[in-house]
Amino acid sequence: MPRPAKINEPTKTYNLLMKQVQYDKLEQYAHEMQRRSLEQVSVADLIRDAIELYLESLEDDDYEGGVGSSAGDSVQQ
Repeated sequence: MPRPAKINEPTKTYNLLMKQVQYDKLEQYAHEMQRRSLEQVSVADLIRDAIELYLESLEDDDYEGGVGSSAGDSVQQ
């Protein structure tokens, strides 16, 4: 039986090079979160969540990093 899709929209696969210590910490958090819940939590889930939060902060009007809706050259979707 195939694994159910976690993302119900078009996706892109990307290989990520990261420090081993970062991965190990994420793996520990994922394991603990899965133990406390009734659903699977993977390192990839945590990375996707972090990316979503980062993108939201970039799009926030209060962000002063030069991108987002208040900047003249914001990213169009």
